[in-house]
Amino acid sequence: MPDNRSRTAKALPVSVALILFAAFVLSACVQSETPLLAGSKPLLGTQFQLNLYQDFTEGKALSVKTSVFRWNDNHYALVSGDSSGVEYFVVQPIDGGNLLIEANEHDHVYLLGRKLAKGTYGIVPIDQNDVDEATRKRTCVTRNPVICTIHTRRQLDVFVRAAAAKTDGHVMVGVISAAAKGGERTNTCSSASRDENSGVNWRK
Repeated sequence: MPDNRSRTAKALPVSVALILFAAFVLSACVQSETPLLAGSKPLLGTQFQLNLYQDFTEGKALSVKTSVFRWNDNHYALVSGDSSGVEYFVVQPIDGGNLLIEANEHDHVYLLGRKLAKGTYGIVPIDQNDVDEATRKRTCVTRNPVICTIHTRRQLDVFVRAAAAKTDGHVMVGVISAAAKGGERTNTCSSASRDENSGVNWRK
């Protein structure tokens, strides 16, 4: 697992509501009533600390939330800390070292983790508006302006491919590091460059 040395990544200003990690549910999200990422493995290790940088303004994260997750048979479960309400998730690898994330035990929602550096991911929602209207009608089982419900992995992959093709900025940055024994959080101050007056600054 990566250590807590300084990491850098680029983040664009964000004017939308916070995404998952519960803000996790952004408008136009894609969700399923049953899990679709079968056979997931502990790709991030058996236990890790997650620092979520969010509320970006002019490339700077104004807030950070820290939590510890542990692998529990077939998913990651929250051990301690503030994960914005998310207590359960799984990940699967996709092209380019990126991750597909399925979060929450009920009404599963989906995100793309774009690899920015070792242990560092820009997080974007899988959004039904990433495809055209004809594709939404064909792919969503039920939908409204806020939620597109799907039933199969094939349907999910339609939206994942569209999200992966986008080049605009992420809504959150997640930094993964080794957690202290017993699930206690480690010091997060060195996990990103910090300006005490204006938050965390993610530089290119």
